[in-house]
Amino acid sequence: MPEPIRRVLDALLEDLQAGLPIRLDAAERYRAAVDGYIIQFEGEDDLLHCSVERTDGGRIELEQAHRVVEPLFAVMPKGIVWFKPAEHSVHYYVGHDHFLQAHLQESAPSPANRAP
Repeated sequence: MPEPIRRVLDALLEDLQAGLPIRLDAAERYRAAVDGYIIQFEGEDDLLHCSVERTDGGRIELEQAHRVVEPLFAVMPKGIVWFKPAEHSVHYYVGHDHFLQAHLQESAPSPANRAP
């Protein structure tokens, strides 16, 4: 996972666990630039919103956006993440609790690998 995405993911998980809103006025904490794309998160209620745009402002293909956010949403069950493509951005929506739960389950050690 690219470091900028790991940084944003860590911030999201930390703040969601603490019950903090994911606010645009703290945009840098929840923004990453990767491979010519900008990923931005926000969400003050129970819905997390992620937008993906090209850094040059150009048109974005849905497959490109999916590839960029794949490290963030791959652990989510299919059908839980809703997306809406636009000409210059793609927007993803998922419940805070679903996002947090999926990532916490993914990072939890399996019973066979738990420390004694």
